[in-house]
Amino acid sequence: MRARRTVLAALLVLAGCVFDTLYDRTLVGPYRLLAIDEMESMSIVWDIPGGGEVGDGLPGPTVFAAGYDDRFVVAAVHPELCPPFAKGCTGHGMNRSVTQYWYVIRQPDEWQHHPARGIRGPFTQAQFDAEKGRLHLPEFGIRFPELE
Repeated sequence: MRARRTVLAALLVLAGCVFDTLYDRTLVGPYRLLAIDEMESMSIVWDIPGGGEVGDGLPGPTVFAAGYDDRFVVAAVHPELCPPFAKGCTGHGMNRSVTQYWYVIRQPDEWQHHPARGIRGPFTQAQFDAEKGRLHLPEFGIRFPELE
């Protein structure tokens, strides 16, 4: 879904259409929090060298909490009611009854390479707590209460 939204946004720009960026904030390094058209689309994206962004494999939508330190980016996510291309699924929006946790291992060359190999998740709360204890993951310093 993240990749489709990024591609869709790029196509709309190329076609001369306008879309609303509701939220765009640098998280850390090349990582940004981005919501297009609705806050429920909040995702972590990676800045492409030379311009643009991509969300392939990164947490979202709907990121409702995020944090970082010099080693990791963390996110708490309510997944979509219907995964992309789910047969017979007609729901729209996020599934607030499910919370997934993710972390991304930061690299010294993170500005040059998509972080695909460093993306970990989704985890349950218990699994994430174990990873947090093992790796000393950062706290969620950024929260979106309206999305929790």
